[in-house]
Amino acid sequence: MSTAGKVLSVVIALFSIVWMILAAGVAQLNTNANTVVHELQTQVEKLAGDLDQAKDDVIHLQDETASMQEKVDRGLMVLRAKQNDLEKARSEILETLTRTQYQMAILEDTIKSSQTTLANRDEELAAEKKSLAEARSEVQTLIAKTSEMMNELGSLREKFQTTYASSLDLLGGKQ
Repeated sequence: MSTAGKVLSVVIALFSIVWMILAAGVAQLNTNANTVVHELQTQVEKLAGDLDQAKDDVIHLQDETASMQEKVDRGLMVLRAKQNDLEKARSEILETLTRTQYQMAILEDTIKSSQTTLANRDEELAAEKKSLAEARSEVQTLIAKTSEMMNELGSLREKFQTTYASSLDLLGGKQ
């Protein structure tokens, strides 16, 4: 049940009680009035004083009714003020909840994009490691080939030096 429904239920209950009291008062007043009329027919002089008392009672009941109505009105105003305060608090809570849900959605999107970026970075790192491993393997192969070629170059130089020296000796001996 909404807050307005609860408040209206309380107000209806209060008014029901007030109307029951007023109905009882009216019923009592009718009973007294009938008794007074009957007694007036028999004792006109005696009831003149009672008539004044009945008027005072009516005025007193009217005062009580007005007082009760003021109390009910004050209570109703208090209930409306409390209802307004509760609705204001509810609105603030809903606003905070909406704001928090929006921030949560943004955070979830950020987390998802970060996870995607991390996965991409991991793939790039794996590719770079593979490429680096291939490059290192190629460097090792080239170092081995270079070493072989340097050894071959060294032996070719020695051969050349030997051939050159023997060629010089042959040329030197012919002259």
